[in-house]
Amino acid sequence: MKLIQPIKDTNLINTLKSELLKVGYKNYLLFDIAINTGLKIADIINLTVWDVKNKSQIEVKEVGTGKRLKYAVSPEINKEIQEFILGMSAGQLLFPNKKGGKNPITNKYAHNCLNEISEKLGLDNIGTHTLRKTFGYHHYIKHNDISFLQNLFSHSTPDMTLRYIGIADIEATNIEDFFQ
Repeated sequence: MKLIQPIKDTNLINTLKSELLKVGYKNYLLFDIAINTGLKIADIINLTVWDVKNKSQIEVKEVGTGKRLKYAVSPEINKEIQEFILGMSAGQLLFPNKKGGKNPITNKYAHNCLNEISEKLGLDNIGTHTLRKTFGYHHYIKHNDISFLQNLFSHSTPDMTLRYIGIADIEATNIEDFFQ
């Protein structure tokens, strides 16, 4: 079984965004929120207009852990969200299913959508969990703040977080290169 890795190439991220936008704005926005906040897909699909309207942070009670966490939203993503929700009512889901909109899309739907685009681009092993790891990888590269990510991902050690976001592999490779 191949380990799920983050998407490290920003050009690939932009290509995926472009392809998702062709499928539909909701698919694009789901992807964009995930890779820019670190939220789990299970938490994103349950967001309502109330959760995001005029807010610079998204607060969720995480599915699975029950832990209450706040996720920062960049001004760019916030602008996209605010434009998307124009005219929507406060209790309305951002990502409703097609059967009346009272329930959110499923994790499986989100995974299948991402998987279809990935296969079209000749990529494999990219799923919804890849997006959370992608956020972690790029946040670490930009801010070098492992303690923030360790808390966000509920990991017990910094090393666990580094392995999770694919940094430990890079460091190991660099060390091996140094001795060759």
